[in-house]
Amino acid sequence: MSDSVRTVVRDLLRQAVVGAQAEGLLNQVPASIPIERPKRPEHGDYATNVALGLAKTAGKPPRALGEAIAKHLRLFGGADLAEATVAGPGFVNLRFSDAFWQRRLLEIRKAGKAWGRGEAKPSAKLCVEYLSANPTGPLHFAHGRHAAVGDSLTRLLRFAGYDVVREFYLNDAGNQVAMLALSVWTRYMEAAHAADPKVPEVVFPENGYRGDYIRGIGRDLLARDGARWVAPAPPADIEPIKRFAIESCLAMIRATLGRFDVAFDVWQSERELHETGEVKATLDVLDQAGFIDRRDNAVWLRTTVLWGDEKDRVVVKSDGLPTYLLADIAYHRKKLARGFDSLCDIWGADHHGHIPRMQAALKALGADPGRLSVILIQMVSLLRDGKPVAMGKREGEFVTLDEVVDEVGRDATRFFYLMRRHDTPLEFDLELAKRQSLDNPVYYAQYAHARCASLLRRAAQLEAPQLPLTEELASALTLPEEIAILRRLADFPDFLADAAAAREPHRLVQYIAELAGEFQSYYTRLQKVHGDSILPQRRQRVGNWHATWDWRHTAARLAWVEAIRQVLEIALSLVGVSAPMEMKRAEAAEEADEP
Repeated sequence: MSDSVRTVVRDLLRQAVVGAQAEGLLNQVPASIPIERPKRPEHGDYATNVALGLAKTAGKPPRALGEAIAKHLRLFGGADLAEATVAGPGFVNLRFSDAFWQRRLLEIRKAGKAWGRGEAKPSAKLCVEYLSANPTGPLHFAHGRHAAVGDSLTRLLRFAGYDVVREFYLNDAGNQVAMLALSVWTRYMEAAHAADPKVPEVVFPENGYRGDYIRGIGRDLLARDGARWVAPAPPADIEPIKRFAIESCLAMIRATLGRFDVAFDVWQSERELHETGEVKATLDVLDQAGFIDRRDNAVWLRTTVLWGDEKDRVVVKSDGLPTYLLADIAYHRKKLARGFDSLCDIWGADHHGHIPRMQAALKALGADPGRLSVILIQMVSLLRDGKPVAMGKREGEFVTLDEVVDEVGRDATRFFYLMRRHDTPLEFDLELAKRQSLDNPVYYAQYAHARCASLLRRAAQLEAPQLPLTEELASALTLPEEIAILRRLADFPDFLADAAAAREPHRLVQYIAELAGEFQSYYTRLQKVHGDSILPQRRQRVGNWHATWDWRHTAARLAWVEAIRQVLEIALSLVGVSAPMEMKRAEAAEEADEP
């Protein structure tokens, strides 16, 4: 694959800066030259503030340096560079020729489904841990945002060239799963009493899990074990019931993730960390490093010394039991030992205070705290036609992720979860998500892809000649809208690299929406503004139309349409959304020859 457009721009700018240095205007060439996309298209394709950054050390006015750099850009840019101008105090704006963008079409089509794929990064072994819902019940709709963000991020990172391992940290130790076991045993006794009134009734625990799914697990336990656990009080060894309950909840979670097209490479058990001695060994390491205090009958990690925390944090309670924090430190220590270059955790926004504690722990373990990055997911609200969806009236009920997927489908569910940046609250409107109309963002995006596919099928039906894509053929794409979309398609590799580096998969949804919007607008304007069409319409197919139609122009546009379809398919796949080749609305529009 040829260099990305940004690489081409940087190389050209470097030549220009070196040229200005050769004139004696500069005494240094920066290691990195900043470039950006201007917010307003009339300012050019790319811009740089390099002249402003060099002015002080050069002892020259930034605008004068900008003029010198622009002059050398024009010298080195050749026919590809249409314009190099200076704006404001010294910003240098670059505009490339139509031919430059037209040639990108050949690269995009040649790359196919690999367009935008990054080269493997030798020092980019990355562990992404996300979702990690407690195995105490089915996934609810808020978990869906974690799953969608985490899975789409790992898809994006892998496509961008990172070596990524996807992990689910299973919190199967501690008070919550102990309460799960007690809740299941109580429902087991309830089912046993219903089958045999002689079985004593027991009181459900005050803080127990009350969802109907617990009744189901209780009945399943009775079906499996019969009267084994029947007693007026919970068994002294409730561990078998706990494991049965956890496995039952895990089966629900795995089934839901399967329908949501989310998979994990590693399921790390917290209980296993305790049983294998990882937690105890981690405490010993922290102690030997001098970051453990023992006071008030408890064991503390000295986070005030390590990270300026407001207070030290308990890692072993006064009853001798390790805290969740210590187990989490042990888990991160294990990840570091497995050779990951960096760790990325996706947590709920309510875990914000846990970040400095984990960074302090990494420092205590002798690791660079910067190797850990944390993405915090804000809450998602469920709406129906703009009004909040009421939860179940009975205690313990909630809307599950399965219920949302059942109502609106996997594609819409995943797309909607990514329509806002992860640290922004999200409102998920069920009615909008399932609407089969262009005001539904996912429908609109998929419709753009289906319309591209429909155009290509329609061309085959009309026996359009299949002309080879060459630079000369691509030069037929001259409309401003066509060049603008070529710019967006050519920018896709750099866009993906930036989104992956920023750990922001929601950018993909924005890109998809913008590309789809530009294509749909073009399709309408082509007829209404330019009086043209991609394919001959019914009213034009008269007489000897096939022999007189400009098939060269059509072939260029069809190659362009296929490039749009191709990039939409890649982008949709990275957010876990299908790219349909057919949709009734798209087929009807093409058959009617209407925009």
